[in-house]
Amino acid sequence: MSDGGALVRARDLARAGRLYPGLILHGSDDEARRDAATLLGRTLLCERPPAERPCAVCRQCRRIDAARPEVDERGKIVWEPPYHPDFVVIERDLKTATSAERTRDALRAAHSSPFEARGQVFVVGEADSLSGEAGDALLKLLEEPGLGAPRHFLLLAPSRLDLTATLRSRSLAIYLGPAAAPSEAALAELAAGVAEAMTRWRATGSGLHLLDAAGRLARAGDFDDPRDEAPWILAAAALRRAALDAGVERALRRPLLELAEDLLGEAPPLRLRGIPAERILEGLLSRRLAG
Repeated sequence: MSDGGALVRARDLARAGRLYPGLILHGSDDEARRDAATLLGRTLLCERPPAERPCAVCRQCRRIDAARPEVDERGKIVWEPPYHPDFVVIERDLKTATSAERTRDALRAAHSSPFEARGQVFVVGEADSLSGEAGDALLKLLEEPGLGAPRHFLLLAPSRLDLTATLRSRSLAIYLGPAAAPSEAALAELAAGVAEAMTRWRATGSGLHLLDAAGRLARAGDFDDPRDEAPWILAAAALRRAALDAGVERALRRPLLELAEDLLGEAPPLRLRGIPAERILEGLLSRRLAG
């Protein structure tokens, strides 16, 4: 499924009891993916007749709604308790991965009957961060028949391609649309700041201006989560915009465009190794421009 009605059709299949056991909710942003999981979870467990699901007022709907996503003190979206006992959410427990231990612990309920609803829903909040062992544990359940009650697994990820081929082959992918673009004002301000730093570097040859450009890029978003691509996408877009700035010398345009590609191609493995974003930006800037 790839058009705007994909989630609506998935909801209709859930109402009819014909929804595929494994679903990948991908695209858009983290909040939209979690909202989609909440909608489908309520539809699957709602007590009302199929055409009225989700009703938003029955016990099942209200308990799932009480576990809707919230933003923690670090600005990260997480589900806050109380959880519905048959709406199980698996959150990432390590810096860059969802561990096998956390996954197996959360999936233990899948080996028993539902506590109070007519089925079970398991949501993997960041399925793209599943460790190899965690993915295998989930895959085993996807391949096993249920115990009679319906059992569904909702895998949330920026892209379905972030998941292993075996998980993709056993799940229905539901695309929620493109991620929200950064605001034009934020992009323009960042690009102008980078262009200014580049112009000063060309005029003076001082590496301090390269550090200034790297610092501006590093302050453009929240780089705390090494798996979050959004700040890197914004930084790359700002570099492309800076390359077209009228005040930037023509000789700088190609290196800036190449640097933008570096942020999307070479930076991901570096940031997953725990290297701070500013150090990555400084290194790539120096290589492309001062090297």
